[in-house]
Amino acid sequence: MGIIGRILERLGFKAREGFLEGSGSAGYSGSTIIPGNIFRRRLECFLKDPDTYTAVLSLTSLVVGSGFHVSGRDDAVKIVDEFNYRVGMDQVLFKAISEMLWSGNSFWLKIYDSGRLVGLRHIPLTMISAIHRDDYEIRFLEVQTLSGGILKIDFEKIAHFYFIKHGGEVLGSPINRPLLESRTIYDPDRGAVHELPSYYDIKWGMEWAMWKVLMKYPPRHIYQFPRIGGEAQREYAEKIKRMLPGEDIITNQEIKVIEVKMDPRARFDAYVEYLDNKVTIGLMNSILRLFTKPGFTEASAREANRIQANIVAAIQRAVKRVVEREIYDPLLRSYDIDPIEAEIRFNWGIPEKPRITLEDVQRFYTTPPHVEPALTREEVRRILRSLGFPLISEELREDWRIIESEREIVVQLKNPEKVKPESVRDIVIDPDRGIRLTFYEADNGLEILAAIFDKNRWRDPEEAENWLRENLDAIKLYFNANGGRGSP
Repeated sequence: MGIIGRILERLGFKAREGFLEGSGSAGYSGSTIIPGNIFRRRLECFLKDPDTYTAVLSLTSLVVGSGFHVSGRDDAVKIVDEFNYRVGMDQVLFKAISEMLWSGNSFWLKIYDSGRLVGLRHIPLTMISAIHRDDYEIRFLEVQTLSGGILKIDFEKIAHFYFIKHGGEVLGSPINRPLLESRTIYDPDRGAVHELPSYYDIKWGMEWAMWKVLMKYPPRHIYQFPRIGGEAQREYAEKIKRMLPGEDIITNQEIKVIEVKMDPRARFDAYVEYLDNKVTIGLMNSILRLFTKPGFTEASAREANRIQANIVAAIQRAVKRVVEREIYDPLLRSYDIDPIEAEIRFNWGIPEKPRITLEDVQRFYTTPPHVEPALTREEVRRILRSLGFPLISEELREDWRIIESEREIVVQLKNPEKVKPESVRDIVIDPDRGIRLTFYEADNGLEILAAIFDKNRWRDPEEAENWLRENLDAIKLYFNANGGRGSP
């Protein structure tokens, strides 16, 4: 304990919250931090204070709600995507960020199997019995197991999520830290140091006082019966005691009812509003004002959301670095991949898909007979189906491909990628019906590459394909006999 701590102790001050390190003077000894009940206190404030619970979960939702994706070298991205799916990275991030906001820290143990990183396991803060550090960083944790034993974990095996550290601290600070910690003021007249409770203690104490006042001053009435007394008055008194809310008294006697009123909050509105403002500022979340402030206009909400967007972006950047350096880098190294060369990046937000139009589909599908289109018939049908066209699924037709353009229907019989462009030639086999063939020189002679049908005479691709199936054998015989010259 430092000299300031000893002076405060002699003056009767005992730190309740704080590490003087991330916790306070009561929890720090040499190079070891003893969290004690501090994390339990922070968890209690998160779970039991409505403002804090709403602020933390809404801010977490804003951070993770945009989703994420991974970019980089293809083989590395595949490994990272499989890992994200296996560990449920969406749920990991939500839990880690919410815990980071209300406690300042979230610890995750990296699980290895046969030298490869295969999973992440959460370490509950309330089970951490000691945190050992040196001058600059945490070295290892002591975690109490369910069986009562103590497990020492090397910090290199841990992913540590935190938003911000102050001074020489190795632990992160929660967003509501100013509301959690007590404060001290020095009274120069008396030479004494006084302790101010934390804002949470003041707020909860005020709520307790309000509860007691409300219970002490419920709506009360005085009933006067000027003309009756004795046994009759006692009978009326017993009936009034047994009355349920909303019931009335019916009597032919003279009666006076006096209501006793008291507004216990009338003199405390300014104090309540002052404390409420401090809590809202301490939680750094404008959504509380949207729920509770009647005069919070739409323009005020937009400006508050704009400012809060900067906080969200800062949290996202902090989390991005932790995920990349403490999870993805060791993951790739466990697969013998250099993270620098892989250039893996964790990116917030879902990448926008290009907007596909029918013109795009036609441009990538319509090509000359000897050029392989960028899209296959099957892919085109899948795209059209996604655009809302009611297409019926069809079986694959051997290696044939149907290509439609504005003027022609092309039935490809062979893969154009295996054809030398200089060996490709065309021949008209039926000018009246608008049919011509494209053929090429193969090792075993001439081979038919495609059949082209004029759309002025052939409207239905299926009709053209059926015609080719029925006549293909005869065309091949004549075609090979004549060396590709003339009409069959």
